[in-house]
Amino acid sequence: MAKMLLETNHARLPRALDLQRTMESGQTPTFTWRRESENAYRKLDGNGMLTLAEGKLSLAPQFKRQSLEMLRAQDDLQKIFAKLAEDDAVMAGATSAFPGLRLTKSDAWETTASFIASQNNNIPRIKKIVAGLHANGGFLQPEEILAANLAPLKMGYREKYLKATAEMIARNGFSLEKLARLPTAEARLQLLQLPGVGPKVADCIMLYGLGKTDAFPLDVWVARAMKERYGVESKGAQAFAERKWGSLAGYAQQLLFERARTTTESVLSNRTA
Repeated sequence: MAKMLLETNHARLPRALDLQRTMESGQTPTFTWRRESENAYRKLDGNGMLTLAEGKLSLAPQFKRQSLEMLRAQDDLQKIFAKLAEDDAVMAGATSAFPGLRLTKSDAWETTASFIASQNNNIPRIKKIVAGLHANGGFLQPEEILAANLAPLKMGYREKYLKATAEMIARNGFSLEKLARLPTAEARLQLLQLPGVGPKVADCIMLYGLGKTDAFPLDVWVARAMKERYGVESKGAQAFAERKWGSLAGYAQQLLFERARTTTESVLSNRTA
């Protein structure tokens, strides 16, 4: 993890950033950005370039605002992590292990399409599908999805869901942008109306696409962590997260996911060493 200087319109503020861990932590940029070297990433549509060198983050000037928004530069990670770690040994350990893991916020439609494609899928295959959802230097918008031949992407049943969701947005007046202004519980109910969007995908859209940091996506990794670390079963995890972490539940979820994922990778590595 490295310290960086985030340049904003107001000041030069020190922030913690582990660029590789943040960009490859299962959030939207995992699928919509490509790593070009150890600490350099380019957005698949060409609208962004990030490079971390000698503790300083370099941003493509024409995409500076979008890149800072994606990295949630306004979030004071040290304060957030200190709050999570109060009287919580699990969070204290996770924040210590991943001090530069940031939440990200990406385009709502790109996030929706990416996580519909992610269902019961693995990351290399999701990346391939999402790359195929780009054309002419941009991510296919809902109307373009409807006209596109997606068969070569071999999405399986996910193609039907993606096209049906695209139709609701393009032709039936469903607005992702309006959801950002709704309370999280209400936005979740609206998202669950989209074909192929269940509770986990809905919360991923809210957290990574709408910036609702009280959302708590519950996948198999996080469910296992909640059971092992807090003794909470899946059916009670959402309510537990809301009570315990409130507006920081999304950060807690990301830390739990990363801890569970890296611990499992470490165990598998040791077994095959």
